[in-house]
Amino acid sequence: MIQAHIPDRVLHEARDRQQFVEPELTEADAKRIARTLREGIDHLPDHEYREQLHQRLKEFAAAQDVDLPDPDTRSTFWSYRLEDHPDLDLETGESLQSMHMAAAYTEAQNAIVKDTLRYLEGTPGGEALGRLHLWDAVVQDALDLDEKAGLALAYEAWGALSEKYAAKTENEALFFMAELNPGTVAYQTESRQLRQDGKLGIIEFMYPAPTEKYADLAPETQELLASQAVRAQIHTFAYDETDPTYTPLTKAGHLDLEELKALPTPEAQRAAVLEVCARVATMDGPARAADVEKLVEEIKVLRPDHEVTLPGVEDRQWAAGLRERDLDAPPAPEPVAVSTHGQFLPGVKVNARTGPAPLEPLAFPGPGAAAAHAHAFLPGVSVQAKSVVTTGRTDPPAAPPKAPPAPEQSRDTGMGV
Repeated sequence: MIQAHIPDRVLHEARDRQQFVEPELTEADAKRIARTLREGIDHLPDHEYREQLHQRLKEFAAAQDVDLPDPDTRSTFWSYRLEDHPDLDLETGESLQSMHMAAAYTEAQNAIVKDTLRYLEGTPGGEALGRLHLWDAVVQDALDLDEKAGLALAYEAWGALSEKYAAKTENEALFFMAELNPGTVAYQTESRQLRQDGKLGIIEFMYPAPTEKYADLAPETQELLASQAVRAQIHTFAYDETDPTYTPLTKAGHLDLEELKALPTPEAQRAAVLEVCARVATMDGPARAADVEKLVEEIKVLRPDHEVTLPGVEDRQWAAGLRERDLDAPPAPEPVAVSTHGQFLPGVKVNARTGPAPLEPLAFPGPGAAAAHAHAFLPGVSVQAKSVVTTGRTDPPAAPPKAPPAPEQSRDTGMGV
């Protein structure tokens, strides 16, 4: 269920925000915005002009202020909409955009205690980027961009700001969404940034899990899929590899529910879910190496004859490239490939006479505990100072793709974005 009480006044405020129609941007204002963005590059050939425009917007977003106003300030994240919520007094068929719910909830909380919560569009950086009206067609026209190119520019600029916003988040991260969708900034950027910074444990979903999707699964599997940690990593949406929002992370985090339902036991279903989490943790990089090891070891106990397949070299290199370009982040070392057959942990000797430890609920170590965790969770294991080079595998072909829903940002957000 919802993680916090939502007062009626928050619903009313969200409705008011959604119904508010911002004054239409004039052509003169659009040209003024475009003139600033085009300055010094509008004479370039079309392809180079667009590249420079993208770079300019990313640099602009990276320079914006999204710092926490107070060390204890929490952060909200949003995606898509709220519909038919069992805990809220919604009208039949009513749908509220989650961005308005996040904004209204934030302002209601801050009215009680100042700076207790924030949302991206309300930060100084969010307001500055919003004033560029990148989602507005009249600005896209003034920039000589068609609809597809204009939306791509807006998506990338807001994605860059969202990445910085997530990186600056230190306390509770409230996700106003039921589940992560692979075509959204929340999945591709924000949750990824939090996870690779060791902040998986601070993610809290404000809407219930989509349990209707899990009706044919074992009760234990339904409970696992509704857990915060799993929801913060996987997605259950079909995807199209030709869609511009598709990335190797989309493939790594996909859980096929039909294949999951076909597995005969709760243990096999749990192992399949944990394998997706292990793939995502691998893509998240060295900060989550201990999580990968723990997940793979549990899968080996649950399905001894099953070989876990983790992302291959090319996919891991793509993920490492994202980490290297992150602000203030040093180049990340190549993640260690893991296999459940043969020697899967370089420099580790396993005592085969030691039995497996009892299964524990899915939980990951908090910041500061990773080092001890990496050496303590495997029974009968001692570390040896050896240098072993391993190679990765490539994932098997995915199921026939289907087009995902549209990105979470809309061109008319009602908040000047």
